[in-house]
Amino acid sequence: MEDKIIDSFGAFHDAVQAYGKKTILFRGVKNISYGLVPKVGRYKKFKDLTIEALEKEERTMLRLFRERAWSTLPNVKSSDWEFLALAQHHGLPTRLLDWTRNPLVAAYFAVEEFHSDDSLIYGYHHRTFINIDRNPDPFKITTISRFIPNHITPRITAQVGLFTVHPDPRKPLESDKIQRWIIPNSFRKELKRILYNYGIHRASLFPDLDGLSKHIRWLRTDEY
Repeated sequence: MEDKIIDSFGAFHDAVQAYGKKTILFRGVKNISYGLVPKVGRYKKFKDLTIEALEKEERTMLRLFRERAWSTLPNVKSSDWEFLALAQHHGLPTRLLDWTRNPLVAAYFAVEEFHSDDSLIYGYHHRTFINIDRNPDPFKITTISRFIPNHITPRITAQVGLFTVHPDPRKPLESDKIQRWIIPNSFRKELKRILYNYGIHRASLFPDLDGLSKHIRWLRTDEY
């Protein structure tokens, strides 16, 4: 599909409305060069591994996370899917890729941090869900599918978050159902301010003390 330029909030609104009632996933990235590659697939260390060796590395990281996180999360279900989602939200490299059903949230993540180039929002029309009861092992998925976790953290709830799970997380997701919206650098800062007026900011998307502090810092200083 042809890229669209989002250089005003009106253009952004029109782009969203053009989807009509279709179910769309959105993802915002600050750098226009960023492809749709899960975090674990971006490390040079893992590039030349066999898929079996990569799976072993991923399982080890998840096991270490579970061992140390379990005592602080007594109400979290013990499935690998739930822990994988939790680990992803706290920065662990996984084969999950973050998306949101809220285009405003995606726009915020595209422009949140200072960047000297254009940014990007992906829109993905994708309807394949993974049934985790029938597929209990996330490392045995053979096709890219959507995974909607239980709302195990306030962040997932606030960000209307969900994921795609990738059988080989080193391969970029490519599809004719993906639309790219380019946010010119000249509009990034203004868009961030507009999103604040719509209630989309660091404190609303990260409802904890860190999120609140960063939001106040942005609001009351000259930080970007």
